[in-house]
Amino acid sequence: MMPTDWLPMLPWLLFVLLGVLIVLGVPIAMSLVLTSFSIIALDPRLIPWVMFQRMYYGMDSFVLLAVPLFLLAGNLMNAARITDRLITLCLNLVGHLKGALAHVNVLVSMLFAGVSGSSTADSAGIGTVLIPAMKKEGYPTHFSVAVTAASSVMGIIIPPSINMIVWGALTSTSIAGLFLGGIVPGILIAIAQLLLNLGYVRRYDVPTRQRASFTQLARSGKDGLLAAGIPVLIIGGITLGIVTPTEAAVMAVLYALILGFVVYRELTFRSVLDASTDTVRLCSLSLFSLVGAAIFGYLISFYRIPPSLMAGVEITDPTTLLIVATIVMLLVGTFMDSLPAMAILAPIFQPLAAQAGVDPLQFGVISVMALGLGLITPPYGLCLMIAAKIGGIPLLKALGTTMIYLLVMLVVIGVLIAFPELTLYLPQTFGPDSG
Repeated sequence: MMPTDWLPMLPWLLFVLLGVLIVLGVPIAMSLVLTSFSIIALDPRLIPWVMFQRMYYGMDSFVLLAVPLFLLAGNLMNAARITDRLITLCLNLVGHLKGALAHVNVLVSMLFAGVSGSSTADSAGIGTVLIPAMKKEGYPTHFSVAVTAASSVMGIIIPPSINMIVWGALTSTSIAGLFLGGIVPGILIAIAQLLLNLGYVRRYDVPTRQRASFTQLARSGKDGLLAAGIPVLIIGGITLGIVTPTEAAVMAVLYALILGFVVYRELTFRSVLDASTDTVRLCSLSLFSLVGAAIFGYLISFYRIPPSLMAGVEITDPTTLLIVATIVMLLVGTFMDSLPAMAILAPIFQPLAAQAGVDPLQFGVISVMALGLGLITPPYGLCLMIAAKIGGIPLLKALGTTMIYLLVMLVVIGVLIAFPELTLYLPQTFGPDSG
């Protein structure tokens, strides 16, 4: 406990201590918990019980039950070899073009995003198949790794997005609206990456294939459409008000089990157990970070940091606010996972966004996208790390090409900021509050 005349220093110490722990290499979740516990111990106005209470409140959300369920659905789809079927479908569609596997990488990531809702699952599931295949056909390894990592970012943008579920739970923003708002931005990123691919593959001596026959397209299309049924089921059910996001996640798991056991007959009880184990391992890490961030977010509110920022910062232009928020979130996303970053930054920026007149759905989609870019930017860069490990090269060797893809995605964010109707058209037209 410190003297009362030092209390005004505690809000500053909150962020300084967190930064020191992160620089020292302490895991983000533990950094958040240790920082919060230290500040609570120093402040005589707070009691230790607050920490445990806020940890419980951070997880006491029915909506957050959707996170492990969507992760499980994605892992079950991987176990059922849905990735292979989506690759076959995309290869039949664009296999006759030069650089087919690079285009397939982007298209499969876009389709798989609608199945898993997770960029890391996308990077691991697709990268395991396509990076070795691209190397075998003569693509440079750094390019194969870069396109795999960059395209996996769509996993947190195209619904069902786990990050959008968490953002909706943290900010009380419509999850159905966020899902609908993420569709056009995800497609724009896919188009931008495909165009960039065209520029790259001109330099490479890679083979082309014969155009697929109608029979091949029809056969692969059937399997692909069955997999694509998951996002249709989820978005349709939530938008029409038939199910909540958590109930939709349960439906996704059941759908994946039916496809895996009955239709494709690829799942076994052992593979289901392995998928469940992977889900628990990944989910425990993500949600523990969210627990730590819940305590940290409470302290941000307790010390009235957002009102203090609003008193010193007067941003009334929506475009300016979104640009500032994008820069800050991009920088924060390079150092920590997007889920705790959301819990820390949302209470700070949400009042500023409301003050500037930014639509909550627009702000949510842009924020999720900006934080998601941290998945391919070191030192965090989890998707880039996964892809580089699969490719068997040092991360830095693929960094230059990855940054080109990052710049393209930043251009897309800039377009979305300049033209908010690209994000808001679908939620305003088909959302539950569209009237």
